[in-house]
Amino acid sequence: MATKKVNTNQEFLYVPTGSITVLEQVRSGVNVESDSFKSLMQSINDKGIIEPLIVTAQDGNQYMLICGERRYLAAQKLRLESVPVRVIEAGKESGEVIAYQLTENLQREDLNPIDQANGIFAFFQAKHPDKGYNLDGVMSELVMYNRRQEDVSKEIAETVSAISKIAGKSTRTMLNVISLLKLVPKIQDEIVTGKLPVSQGYIFAANLGSPDFFTIFDEIMEKPVTNAKLERMLTEYKKGKAKTKTTKHKPIPMKKKIAGLQTTKTYFQKKTGMYAKPDLQAFLDELKSLTSLIEEQLKNAPETVQTEKPVDKPRPQI
Repeated sequence: MATKKVNTNQEFLYVPTGSITVLEQVRSGVNVESDSFKSLMQSINDKGIIEPLIVTAQDGNQYMLICGERRYLAAQKLRLESVPVRVIEAGKESGEVIAYQLTENLQREDLNPIDQANGIFAFFQAKHPDKGYNLDGVMSELVMYNRRQEDVSKEIAETVSAISKIAGKSTRTMLNVISLLKLVPKIQDEIVTGKLPVSQGYIFAANLGSPDFFTIFDEIMEKPVTNAKLERMLTEYKKGKAKTKTTKHKPIPMKKKIAGLQTTKTYFQKKTGMYAKPDLQAFLDELKSLTSLIEEQLKNAPETVQTEKPVDKPRPQI
């Protein structure tokens, strides 16, 4: 099909296909052999590219692709000389690029769960580069937001809200999705291919401490089981531990707990400037999580706790 020549207007313009460089995308790759991609090529061949690619301008009349990788690759295969684009200003450091990619990709039904998880994680990191978030840090913020939104900062609340609107997912679902990144690549690959249901990926991610973790994984890949059966398999060891308990452990007195915190406070006062920001942020995330947990227990805590009185043993008769 001959390439149409369209004058530049405020909506979009045509640029040479060869002047576009592909930026790293949210999705892990495009399967150019899939039926959906072949259908896209046929549609472009018949009707042209209806939805412009989104790019940002570079030096020397070059452009960086932000969204539209599938359309771009289809245009390359069809050997189109030029493609319609919308040029925007987007700073990679501010997370704008990832925001655009998330908007386009997270609403697609064919985006696999691992790409979704990486997109959510990357968006969080890009929006808060100064915090040096790792996976546990992001999950901690999501947990706190899910429990009590007012306990997180305004910036974090805005980020979580933005992801939720773009992806169309609740905070709980986002937590499940991003937890998949805790799994080893071998299990993530099975989720991507669809051999392991994503719901069972969530169950594996929630039970990383199971001693038979990988044995169970190999078993169910050979012989699939229901979600309920998988959860029982992964948590069976916990029941075994419960049966071996014969004595009740008394809770540590609250005075000792408070004394421990006071000791930690004194330590940090003496060690000012000895820790890097990521280390302090990680410690702060744990404290916030602890605070949320205690506040949750405080709602239903009794005014006093009845302590068991020691039973008087009968004195031997003389």
